[in-house]
Amino acid sequence: MRPASKGCWRVSRWIAKLWLALPLAVLPCAHASEPSEADAVPQRDGVVHITQAELLSVSGTGYSAPPKRAEDAALPGDGWKTINLPHTAPRELVPTSSSGARTVTDWYRIDLAGLAPSAQPRLLYLPRWKTLGHIAVYGDGLLLYQSHGSPVHNDYNHPLLLPLNATANTPSPTSVLIRVDRLRNSGSGFSTVWVGDEDSLSWRYQMRQLLQVQLPFMGSAAFLAVGAFAFAVWLRKKRESLYLLFFAISALAFLRTLHYYVGGSYTPISDEWFEWITVASLLWLIVLIHLFLQRLHRQPSAWLTRSALALTLACNVATLPHASTWVVSLYLFTPLLNLMVLPVAVLIFAVNLRKALRAQLPEGRLVAGWTVFAVAFTSYDGFLQNNLVSPESVYTSPYAIIGLFFVFSYILFQRYTDAFAEVGRLNKGLAQRLQAREAELGQSYRRLRAIETQHMLSAERRRLMQDMHDGLGSSLISAIRSVERGTMSDAEVSDVLKGCMDDLKLVIDSMENVDADLLLLLATLRFRLAPRIESAGVALRWEVQPVPVLSWLEPKSALHILRIVQECVANVLRHTRATTICVSTATLDQSVCVAIEDNGAGFDVDEALRRGGRGLRNQQRRALAIGATVSWESGSTGTRFMLWLPLHRKVDADKAIDAF
Repeated sequence: MRPASKGCWRVSRWIAKLWLALPLAVLPCAHASEPSEADAVPQRDGVVHITQAELLSVSGTGYSAPPKRAEDAALPGDGWKTINLPHTAPRELVPTSSSGARTVTDWYRIDLAGLAPSAQPRLLYLPRWKTLGHIAVYGDGLLLYQSHGSPVHNDYNHPLLLPLNATANTPSPTSVLIRVDRLRNSGSGFSTVWVGDEDSLSWRYQMRQLLQVQLPFMGSAAFLAVGAFAFAVWLRKKRESLYLLFFAISALAFLRTLHYYVGGSYTPISDEWFEWITVASLLWLIVLIHLFLQRLHRQPSAWLTRSALALTLACNVATLPHASTWVVSLYLFTPLLNLMVLPVAVLIFAVNLRKALRAQLPEGRLVAGWTVFAVAFTSYDGFLQNNLVSPESVYTSPYAIIGLFFVFSYILFQRYTDAFAEVGRLNKGLAQRLQAREAELGQSYRRLRAIETQHMLSAERRRLMQDMHDGLGSSLISAIRSVERGTMSDAEVSDVLKGCMDDLKLVIDSMENVDADLLLLLATLRFRLAPRIESAGVALRWEVQPVPVLSWLEPKSALHILRIVQECVANVLRHTRATTICVSTATLDQSVCVAIEDNGAGFDVDEALRRGGRGLRNQQRRALAIGATVSWESGSTGTRFMLWLPLHRKVDADKAIDAF
């Protein structure tokens, strides 16, 4: 057996034990007393338990207010008769009197003349009375108490405790008359009577009040409060229909039990509508419990649901106040309706429980245990409403509602905790999968980093090899061939070798981190080229000004800039016969301009480009690779070379550098 199933089984056994013990606690006086010679049974604590009385029934045509005084000798009727308490008057569904009498006034006479004098005020305790009418109590003919409100909701379920004499050491009445009005076709019930002092009767009254009124009210109120919480949960999780059904069931259960503890003249609606709500809430409660169970075992019965809804709607419409002429009064029809609904409820519960057990639903046993006792308690209350059992008994349906509250709360609690456990398991699984995924991503990242590093090293190696091949290699090959042919002097060979050294130094400088600082890069170039410029007898003017940082400047781009400037200086020294070289910088719009001017012989720029001068073409090609541009302005007074470097370079320029 699964742990959840064992838990449900243990809970159901405890509920079964509680339900078996409950009738013993709440039905201590459910049997009728046998006739005896004495009508008062004295108790050890001084209280008197009265189990016999005299009854006089007087027919009438309607309700009447109790008189201020009532003497037993002045009452009309055919005479008093001795009865045993508790006493029930059966329902007369078929009239037995042809006089047209609709109501009956029952007078119960209790003789207290034989009681010993008491130093304490004496009270009368009536555990239960039930009637469609009112009750009034007289002591020695004087009205001591009368019920208020409507004849239907008249506090019938509240025990009665009232003083017989106002103060101590005053004589208590020798005779008590209790007047009970009732409809002839409704019947009535009257329990045994207790007479004694406050200490002897108050605990009995409090216990009866607790069992009949307070516990049912607290149970239904707690049910409704938890239902309101479930409704709040449903508002956040509207796909969880169980919480909405739980709330609806709690609300209907509260309405269903409301008539057990309300009464007097304080109901805000009429008796007819209040009774209709009581009947309708019972019918809808059965339907919603069916939907709740169906939602649990997930085996819907379409025919049963449609039949239950149709029957409920038909009964609701048929019992609407003033909507039906065949029902004399709904509160007369209610006891019979409750008995008629019972087989339908048994059928609905049996079908759902069979499906729950067949689906091996752990909560099925728990609901099955509650159903057995709920049917038993409801049947018992049906008998009590129809005066077929002792009126001194306690209504047990409210306790079935309390049991429903605990059962459904336990089911939702299990679902709630199971959902949390499932979320915990899912979170744990997700954490494990996330950890494994992170490990895989870490390994992939390390592999990609290694591949990227290898690619960068390979690209840098190819760049250096290509640059050394095109620059240093080409110069060395030319020098070797010239030496072999003997066409170059030692000075010329020295100049070629110095140029090769400059190329090599520029390659090495381009590998250093310049931190996007163009001025640092130009200063490095000045340091490398200044000796060669001075040895050629050319003056160098350095007019470099601060310029913005070029964020894209890195070794690849730096080498292109160095090569462009080097080529420009080499052209000046080789071809122009200049005596001065000026290097300057400036910032214009979104570009940085590096300008190199000389005072040598100028040249025709267009003609040089058209002839395909290698030096000029290389400068243009390298500038294009870094997203820059070059231009020349040449005349008789000298030549001005300008390298325009963008402040922000586009992505295409990066690709051009990689492809260079």
